[in-house]
Amino acid sequence: ARQAVMPEAASFEPLEQADFPEGVVSGYQGLDSASETVGYVFTVEGKGFDGTISVMCAIGTDGNILKCSTLDVSSETKTLGGKTANPEYTDQYIGQNSSLDGVDSISGATITSTAYKGCVEKAFAAYELVKEAE
Repeated sequence: ARQAVMPEAASFEPLEQADFPEGVVSGYQGLDSASETVGYVFTVEGKGFDGTISVMCAIGTDGNILKCSTLDVSSETKTLGGKTANPEYTDQYIGQNSSLDGVDSISGATITSTAYKGCVEKAFAAYELVKEAE
């Protein structure tokens, strides 16, 4: 799954961060074939409308999102919150910085959309901790 959100990475090193924000399940540093950092991948869980949703977010070294991927929204209404798994929703995160300006909620699925955006915001919080530690 990490390779899908960061195809330019040749390998992934786990990040050992005890102080990641609550909800951040894991973090990895993506390295290219020359062992240069190309970005970071975070898996984040959040509270959706009817259960837990899970999102994977790749953030480049420039602080912009490379890609977001929905890992699990099976607890959500398929015709509404389930749409957060569709590229029409996830692709709007590509290239965004931590302000997430221009990311729109899905009409009728505000709770799931807000939870998804919250997961991405937690990924950015974890990213900031990693950058500070460098």
